[in-house]
Amino acid sequence: MFDRRFFGLAAVPAFLAVFIITAVPLVIGLGLSFSSVTSTHNGVFPLTLSNYGHIFSDSEVHTVLLNTLIYVVLAVGLETLLGLGLALLMTRKNRAISVFRVIFLLPLTVAGIASAISWGALLNTSQGWIDYFLKLAHLPQPNWLASPTTAMPSVVLVDLWSGVPVVAVIVLAALLSAPKDPIEAALVDGAGPWARFRYVTFPAIRPALVLAALLRTVAAFQQFALFQVLTGGGPGLNTTVLNFYVYQQTIVFNNIGYGAALAMLLLVVMAVPLVVLFLYSRRR
Repeated sequence: MFDRRFFGLAAVPAFLAVFIITAVPLVIGLGLSFSSVTSTHNGVFPLTLSNYGHIFSDSEVHTVLLNTLIYVVLAVGLETLLGLGLALLMTRKNRAISVFRVIFLLPLTVAGIASAISWGALLNTSQGWIDYFLKLAHLPQPNWLASPTTAMPSVVLVDLWSGVPVVAVIVLAALLSAPKDPIEAALVDGAGPWARFRYVTFPAIRPALVLAALLRTVAAFQQFALFQVLTGGGPGLNTTVLNFYVYQQTIVFNNIGYGAALAMLLLVVMAVPLVVLFLYSRRR
């Protein structure tokens, strides 16, 4: 029979792979964040704190951080609420719901870049179907991706299309595996639908809901394809989030050291809501 030593040794290759893929780039990025490496200056030394000082003096960073906060709060909040509602809807047993489950999961099979391109075509002002049908109905046709007022909501809408099914699948699995006895006892006691959900169903699925929110928070901070394909960070800086700003500074403007410092800032900003959600789940 295998002992713990065997399983420990068997996990070593996986641990080394994860370490190489994550820890090594992180250490290299941290070192670059203290350097002045650019497209014209390849010297890493001497190390300096100027990149981090530039973050505080860069007025664009404040706008980018605000955009990031707005995007993450809207996307994760709406995805969690809508995913929870759809999961509750899909627990009902009838033929229509079974068909709906299959259709609703189709966005999970579409690659992110393909989804962004397709939605970009739908939201196109001159040739998109959405504005075409709005025109037929004699309704206003906004410039979805080029207007400062509609660009960010449009990106959030596209993200909902692929993010809500993720939350719904996780919560649905928790709902289907939750014990039925407490719900039946609540029915016997005369509890209404809201009381049953608040005091019986929600506590049972809370861990799954927190997990879904954690996963979608990480995905929101890492989102790049939607901003690159749909808006390019525009108009102006209206849809430039921190992840996209790191790409611009590092790849487009070749400010490698400054881009690495921004990447470290992204890690810190991302860690805050993740730690809060984790502590909330542990406390509850």
